[in-house]
Amino acid sequence: MSAQEGQAHAWQVVVAQPYDRGDPGDGVEETVLAAADEAEARRVFADTVATASEAGYAGVALRSSGRDVETWPQATGWTS
Repeated sequence: MSAQEGQAHAWQVVVAQPYDRGDPGDGVEETVLAAADEAEARRVFADTVATASEAGYAGVALRSSGRDVETWPQATGWTS
C-alpha cells in the first residue's frame, strides 16, 4: 500500500456501545463502522449521528489518523 492510499483511508467512523445499559460505569465497546476517505467518512458520521439515540449508541466519533475530529454527543464544557 502506498503512503497516499494509507492517507485516503485514514478516516474512520467509530461507534461506542455500552456493555451494560444499566451500568454506564461498565464501559463501552467501540466498533468501526466505516474506514473511508474524508468525504465519505463525514457523510457516514452525519448519518450515524442522526440515528445514534435510536440505535442506543453511547457515542459516535469521526477520527482522522487516530484523533477524534468530531464527536457525538458534543462536550458542552459545562460542569455540575
